[in-house]
Amino acid sequence: MKTVITRFLLTAITLLILTACNNKSSEKKIIQKKYSPNWESLQQHKTPEWFLDAKFGIYFHWGVYSYMGKGEWYSRQMYEDKQEGWGKDVRPHHLATYGKDIHYHDFFKEFTATHFDADDWAQLFKASGAKYVGPVAEHCDNFSNWDSKVNKYNTVNFGPKRDIVGELEKSIKAQGMKFVTTFHHSWEWGWYNTWSGRIDTTAVGFEDFYGEKTLPETFNSFKGGFDASGQFTGKIDPKYAPSRKFIDTWKTKIYEVVDKYQPDLLWFDSRLFVIPEKDRQEMVAHYYNKGEEWNKPVTLTYKNEDLPKNIAVIDLEKGRFDEKTEFPWLTDDSFAWHSWSWRPKMRLKTSNIIIDEIIDISSKNGCLILNITPSSDGLIPEEMRTGLLEIGEWLKVNGEGIYETRPFLTYGEGTTKLKKNHFGGVQGDGVKFQSTDFRFTQNKAKDIVYIIQLEIPEPNQEFILKTFAKDGIAENEQIKSISLIGSNDTIKWEKTNAGLKISSPKKFPNQKALVYKVNLK
Repeated sequence: MKTVITRFLLTAITLLILTACNNKSSEKKIIQKKYSPNWESLQQHKTPEWFLDAKFGIYFHWGVYSYMGKGEWYSRQMYEDKQEGWGKDVRPHHLATYGKDIHYHDFFKEFTATHFDADDWAQLFKASGAKYVGPVAEHCDNFSNWDSKVNKYNTVNFGPKRDIVGELEKSIKAQGMKFVTTFHHSWEWGWYNTWSGRIDTTAVGFEDFYGEKTLPETFNSFKGGFDASGQFTGKIDPKYAPSRKFIDTWKTKIYEVVDKYQPDLLWFDSRLFVIPEKDRQEMVAHYYNKGEEWNKPVTLTYKNEDLPKNIAVIDLEKGRFDEKTEFPWLTDDSFAWHSWSWRPKMRLKTSNIIIDEIIDISSKNGCLILNITPSSDGLIPEEMRTGLLEIGEWLKVNGEGIYETRPFLTYGEGTTKLKKNHFGGVQGDGVKFQSTDFRFTQNKAKDIVYIIQLEIPEPNQEFILKTFAKDGIAENEQIKSISLIGSNDTIKWEKTNAGLKISSPKKFPNQKALVYKVNLK
């Protein structure tokens, strides 16, 4: 009997040991990370297919600053005495309108979001043809648009008393769009001139809102980290560098949003370089590993030289490349010509301009994320809503020439040239494309080429595309047929030594841009 009991106990112990070993093995499997916090490891991350396919997205500068209607830099410029330069009129306006005793935190209550309806916004964005959408999670003012346990100055504790990021995440994902969160908060080091005496840093409950005290020249001193050619050297004078507390808070805010809302795209404004390399590596690795954990492909964007090449997608603010590239890229631009946030008077781009923008960027291997400007009470300007719907109507018919396409042998041809620039005005205020300007895309199978005419020609007008000429880059492309998307008219065409001759139809399916579908043999 004792032998039987002994054998039973030994068997039970063995099973317990094996189970424990298996559990430990499982734990190791679960916690194993694909990406390590170093550039060599992070370079293994690939840009997701969904991003390459999407082409068009939307985000929005929306926060406390939307109430004042003088720009998203109000929180800084309201405390600056400037005799010249951008924003010089903000402090005089503030003093005349509100007085010196009204501080930025006093405006929290004015960010009401009374009319904000996340479902309505998401439906509008879906109708616009956007494929990835999301809010500015935090701009440069230390006010978070989510239910933050890291930063008490947020939209749940103040202002709307709502989790803006959380509501949008649910509504945007419910519409089948990818969710975006953008971060600008690396600018916050030295953002508030707490040394000036103009800020009430003793206000009860807001003692730490305006950040740590820095040397007066800190905010404008990072240019010392660049060489004569304008390239960042990676060196920051220690007396201006962010504190460890600032860096840890910066990183923890991102982790909180990533872990809680699982964004598909994490977007960063410039000045990311002020964060030490090690911390940037840890942040990127955390996000990429989370994507693996969620079993969904994610992407991250950066500006200038803030990350090494091949780590993430570069974003050219209000700029573009002048030729197609072998790597994917992003442009962020605003619906308003000269504003990122709501103002009582804004000059808006037409839907035609934005459609041309999407076409040109797509032809060069880029994507567009378009900024819109809601008011502090949560209304999207009607003219902007109308424009978004017009973009969506065009994409609904012609989107096959945009979505899920890749660059052709060349981006296009024509008379209008745009400059390569990071901050160049994507369309270029005053620049107008002509009917002689064409852009090319192709499907993934490479058996269809889309020739997109950026402006409407005269009826029955003939054009010769030299790209397809003898000795042209596409001379060997054998064409089977050409049709015009949205039209039943027969398109006259002929491939000659001089190029591909195409005649426009008698009637046009739209008045914005024409998409000729070229089936190859």
